Amino acid sequence: MTTDSTDPGPQEIDQVRPKRVVRRPRTTNKAAVTNYLEDPEIELWQLWQVDLQIHAPDEGPGGKFAAAIPRTEEEIRAMLTHRQPTKAPDGAVPIEELTARVLAEVSGRPFGSVPLIEEPPLPLGDVPIEIGDVADGALAAEMEEEGFIPGWATFKRDDTGLYYEGRCIRGHLKDCALQVAPMFAQQVPNFRSKLVNKVFLATDKIYLGKTERDGYETRFIQVMTRQGRRSSIKNIDYVIDPLLSFRLRVLNDGVITERHLRTIFAYGGVHGIGQERSQDWGRYRLENLARL
Repeated sequence: MTTDSTDPGPQEIDQVRPKRVVRRPRTTNKAAVTNYLEDPEIELWQLWQVDLQIHAPDEGPGGKFAAAIPRTEEEIRAMLTHRQPTKAPDGAVPIEELTARVLAEVSGRPFGSVPLIEEPPLPLGDVPIEIGDVADGALAAEMEEEGFIPGWATFKRDDTGLYYEGRCIRGHLKDCALQVAPMFAQQVPNFRSKLVNKVFLATDKIYLGKTERDGYETRFIQVMTRQGRRSSIKNIDYVIDPLLSFRLRVLNDGVITERHLRTIFAYGGVHGIGQERSQDWGRYRLENLARL
């Protein structure tokens, strides 16, 4: 029996065979969308109240929540200069004006008023500087003699008191969503991007229930720069056991649910929020999550 040379071989058959189409599950609750379209009483957004209680690593009292905003005019200017684009767009706000605005927010004084009066430098020779588990007061004294000015992180404030910015909570949600996304990969593909476009903060300022810091810590840190490894001292203001109370606006299409939000906060409570998480600061528990 002869074989016709025009008959397709196995490879050619595979090439002409139609490819299998893999359909992803829908990530929109069809019933929720239909109800919204048919019922004018249904709101586009769900509003959720969230309360996060900062606690110590052992879940008891004494949990520290760290500040993150530079306190001095020089450090604020350096931060803004580092973040500005190489070529500023037309009409961009000058660095000096931005510096004055941030300085007003950390000082609690109106924009354009008298600059913040700096506190005298810390007597570093009397302050133990943490280097892991080692305290080196002699090194601190040497830096003071050389005119070294420690970096200082503080909180923004206004007439009500110290506050944390809502945009920082949004960043925390995105970080946590990235880690728990594999748990929802089948039901909600691209979970993090869905959350970014469907969950927003409805609170701009999250007040910490304090008008002044509870204390500060001084740390000796080592950082890698273009000139190589450098050592520095930083001071971090903190408050103890604040309650972070805010509201979330969630798109009412059935994609991001209460289960998703609770999972994010369950992970975030161990991950921590704010600065100094490597020191176990910013741990929290979800005290309240309720739809309003």
